[in-house]
Amino acid sequence: KDTSDMVALQPVEVNGIPYPYRGYYQPKDRNGNPIDIRKVKPLTSDDCINCLICADVCPMGSISRDNVREFTGICIKCGACIKKCPTQAKYYVDEGFLYHKRELEEGLTRRAEPEWFV
Repeated sequence: KDTSDMVALQPVEVNGIPYPYRGYYQPKDRNGNPIDIRKVKPLTSDDCINCLICADVCPMGSISRDNVREFTGICIKCGACIKKCPTQAKYYVDEGFLYHKRELEEGLTRRAEPEWFV
């Protein structure tokens, strides 16, 4: 057998990862109730000058070049369109998403030092 075939057949154990694995992370609101942010997309205000920068920077190619207010695909909420908009015309209004975003920014902003695993 080829060496790569033998290696591929061996199960790999990773220390620190418990089995069985937990379910998909579900964001929660301030009361602990689950919220679904999968369909949240940024809105576009009348300040939009139709420069198409948002469509160009969207990593998913989801913002329509014909009408930047429309999404033709999935929004992964990366914020690239919001950060690059020269007129700040892109924005979120979904309260659940905005709460989750603030929660992440406040809880995960400390610098973590690199760790070596041997």
